[in-house]
Amino acid sequence: MDSTRFTALALAAMFALISWSSPWFEITAAGTYTEGPEREPTIRTQYSIDNEQQTFELSIDNATPLLLYWIQREDVNQQEQQEQQNPTPPSKPEQEQATEQEQADEPCSGSCLDRARTVVAASMAVTLAALWAAAARPNIMTRIGAPTAWLFCLVVILAGVPLSAAVDFGISGGDEGSGGESSTGGFDSETQDSVSVDQFAHFSSDSGSGISLDGIFFTYDSVGYDLGLLEEGDRQAVIEDPPKRGEQGYESLVRFHGELVAGPGSIVSWWFLILPLAVFVVTSKSQSEEEE
Repeated sequence: MDSTRFTALALAAMFALISWSSPWFEITAAGTYTEGPEREPTIRTQYSIDNEQQTFELSIDNATPLLLYWIQREDVNQQEQQEQQNPTPPSKPEQEQATEQEQADEPCSGSCLDRARTVVAASMAVTLAALWAAAARPNIMTRIGAPTAWLFCLVVILAGVPLSAAVDFGISGGDEGSGGESSTGGFDSETQDSVSVDQFAHFSSDSGSGISLDGIFFTYDSVGYDLGLLEEGDRQAVIEDPPKRGEQGYESLVRFHGELVAGPGSIVSWWFLILPLAVFVVTSKSQSEEEE
C-alpha cells in the first residue's frame, strides 16, 4: 500500500470517528388537541440525539385547558368495564397468548435507538474495513464493496436513526386501540399524564411520514371518545354507539394532531467528507499496477 492511500485511509478513519461523536439528529415535535380541551393546547418537544443518549425539552402552549382536562377526567379502563359485564376469567392459554402478543407488539424489545446506534457503529466499521481492503488488495469486489458499505451506512444514518426515534417516541403505523399505547402517539409521554388508548371508545388513529427540506417528518392523527370525561352510568351508551354532535356523550370527543420533524446533524456532513477519500482509494492505482 502506497503512502497516499494510507493517508487517505487515515483521514477516512478520523472523519468516521468525528462523525460518530458529532450530533446526530435534532427532532422537533408539536402535538395539538384540535378538539376536546379548549383553545387547542399544544405540547412541544425538542430532542437531541447523539451516539450515547437523547435529551429533550418540553413546553406546553395554552397549558391551563390541558391541565384541566387531565385533572377533570377519571382514570378508567374500558377493558375493566367489559370484564364487569363478563366476569368469566380468561383461561391459561388465553393469558399466555395475550402475554405473547404483548411481547410481539413491543418494538425492538426496548430502545430502537440503541439498536440503531449499534447498526451505525457496525456499518462505519465495515466501511473502513472495506476501504482498507480496496487499498490493500484492489480488485473488482473490494472496489465495489467500499462504496456500497459507505452508502449503506448513509442510509442507516438518514433513515434508520429517525425511524427508530419515531418508534421510541410512540409514532407507529399502529394497531388501533391496542394495549396501553398513548392516545396521542407518544406526544404526551413525557408529561406523566399520558392517556392510554384503552380508555377511549371508538378510537382510531393514523400515522404517516415523508421528506421535506427540514428532514424526515412524521404525522399522527387520532380521534375517540374519552370515557374518563363521562359519568360511569353514561359510558356504556357511548361504547355501544358513538354519539353525534348535540347528543349526550359527544362532549367526550377528543381529537389530536401531531407532527414530528427529524433534521440531520453534523454527522452527515462529516460522513460525506469520507466520500471523496473513498473514491480516491477505489479509483487510484498503486505503483505496481502502473508498472504492469
